[in-house]
Amino acid sequence: MDDPFIRQYVEDLLRKIRTQVLLKLIQPYTRVQLPFISAALHIPEADVEQLLVSLILDNRIAGHVDQVNQLLEVGDKAQGMNKYVAMEKWANQVKSIHQTVCNRA
Repeated sequence: MDDPFIRQYVEDLLRKIRTQVLLKLIQPYTRVQLPFISAALHIPEADVEQLLVSLILDNRIAGHVDQVNQLLEVGDKAQGMNKYVAMEKWANQVKSIHQTVCNRA
């Protein structure tokens, strides 16, 4: 492994394999601790975080990394926004009903 030419390709190959294993590992979860991923892949947590960040930026994972709690939270941000849009719509309808009732009185 002292040959830089071979090392370059081995590193790329390891990264691709780790990426595939990581994607399969996190698939059933919505929250995964970075130490769990690190232990499963047998690599340092810093490398796990770097790999996750690159996958998130490439839109291969919809989620974000909570660095304080060492946690990957997987989920579509659009789903969260849809919830707030629905809540706003509901609040506007309640406001409209309230105004209608107040005007009748």
